[in-house]
Amino acid sequence: LLSSFNTGNMYLKASALNGVCWEWCSEGPKFPSKKPLGGIMHGATWKYKMQDLNGEWRMLATPQLPMSSHMSLSLPHVVMGLGATSYFIELVTVGAPLARGSALPHFTDVQGAIPNSELIASPISSDSNEWTVHAFVHPSEGILYVAGVLVATLGVLAASILMLQRREKYHDAMEKQLTAHAFI
Repeated sequence: LLSSFNTGNMYLKASALNGVCWEWCSEGPKFPSKKPLGGIMHGATWKYKMQDLNGEWRMLATPQLPMSSHMSLSLPHVVMGLGATSYFIELVTVGAPLARGSALPHFTDVQGAIPNSELIASPISSDSNEWTVHAFVHPSEGILYVAGVLVATLGVLAASILMLQRREKYHDAMEKQLTAHAFI
């Protein structure tokens, strides 16, 4: 049986990487053929802040790979439930544990994340506060509606521009005819 019950709940999938070998590590042959992204960072913490459908602010913080001995391994990513929302996520923050003696705040903020998407964040290096964040959007059944509205809006704008351009050419031709007899 196929269930067509849709609750409209959204999620955000996120992974923090350690920044090792973000680009190709050596000048040799590029193997594997896909660009490496580094390893999963232990102890990274993800937090989001957003408004729900009632206009109330919601915040959630969750660690990535919270492990201790004698427990099963966790997934290498974090899946945060957003509930029923139709808005984007105002603020997503990812922080990394600091190395001893490091005075830098090791975190970054992502504003305007899209629900049902995946974020992959990685620091450029351990001695800087620069991060690279990639966003991957997972399409849903609503993508066809969004595409239809986008095409309709672009069509209305194109028709308006063409109509105004023709009107301007017509008025320019009329003005040219009215002033043409003055130069004869």
